[in-house]
Parts: sequence; C-alpha cells; structure tokens
Amino acid sequence: MSNGQRQIWDDASVGEFALGVMPYAERLRFAADLKNDRSLQLRLAVWEESFAPMTGELADLAVPPLVLTKIEQRLFSAAKPVSLFQRLRFWQAATLVGFGALALSVAVPRLAPVDAPSLVAVIQGEKLLVSARYSAVSGVLSISRKQGSEAADEDFELWVIAAGSAPVSIGVLKDGDATVIAVPEALKGVMDGATLAITNEPVGGSPTGQPTGTILGTGTILQI
Repeated sequence: MSNGQRQIWDDASVGEFALGVMPYAERLRFAADLKNDRSLQLRLAVWEESFAPMTGELADLAVPPLVLTKIEQRLFSAAKPVSLFQRLRFWQAATLVGFGALALSVAVPRLAPVDAPSLVAVIQGEKLLVSARYSAVSGVLSISRKQGSEAADEDFELWVIAAGSAPVSIGVLKDGDATVIAVPEALKGVMDGATLAITNEPVGGSPTGQPTGTILGTGTILQI
C-alpha cells in the first residue's frame, strides 16, 4: 500500500480483529486506523457485541497466584539475563495463543455451548449503522440500530437480496434501537451470504412491494 493511501477494512477483517486472530502486522495497522476512525470503532463494537453471547458461558478460571512466578522461574532462570524485550515478546505470544483458543471455542460449535450457526451483518451507510444477527435455529433476525433515525414522515424498511434475486422486504424497523423479525420460511435457506439493505420508505413501508426510496445502507450476512 502506497504512503497516504488509506486501507479499507471489510467486515471479515473487523471480525478477525474482534476475535484476535488477525495476523500481527495487519493487527498493528488496524489498531492505528482505529484510533482516529469513528466509523471503524462503531463497526468493531458491533462485531464485539455479536461475539459476546457466544462466549458468555465460558467460565472464568481462577489461576493460583504462584503460577506466574513459577512460569517465570522456569522460563527466565537461566544464568544469562533475559531482556525486558524478550519477556514482553513471550507474553505477547502467550496473549495471541489465548486469543487463538478463544477463536477456536467460538468457531467450533461442538465444543462450545452455542446453538450455531449464527449469521451476522453490519449494515452501513453514510448516516446509518445497524447490526443484524440471524439464528438459523429459531429463524429470528435481531436488529440493533447504532446510528441513524428516520424522518417523521417515513419508515426504514429492511430488504433481503439473495444472489441473482430481487429484493424481498422482511419488515419495517421499529422506532428505537431494537427490532426482532421472524424471517419468512422461503428466505431461511438463502440468508447465508445474502445482502441486507435498508431504504427509507413512506410510513408503513413501500407501497409497491419493491424499494422506492434511497438505499441508506447495505451489508453482507456472514456466518460465524
């Protein structure tokens, strides 16, 4: 990447950072961009929120106080002094291993108490940020609005666009932050990889059954 050219982080990359499985050099670049990019911060928060329910039942393990001391004694008790840099490198590696273990527990449903598969999407536009989480088990799509509000004479309508198909409305977003939608049976098989889009429509939704307003934001549904 040339100097001054800003990297565009897709949803998969943001998810990798949230899980802690992003390659180290790439993670440093992401962290640097994160400091001054409010949109990227919000997108990361959405992914962290999506992963939180999947790790909620992972119990904390109390580690005896002497464990760290014993590990350091075994690792750094050689006659040759070990530099602070070497020690930091070790704990950095240990942290990455820990993140990897967490990622494995999330990615392998048989080993974690999760009713997988779950599908998530971040629907983003210039003035809109919405997270969506779909449970293939219950057939329910949970919508959480982070940014954006409709005008008094309009509603936000949510559309599912499967590959090669026309948009299909699955409902109007409720006022406020959260909306729960039961996905029609005919759409359950196409949710994975489909595009979600939000348009502004007249109150009550599109009068034609197809989008008539402006596309305010889109996002691809990804399986986690």
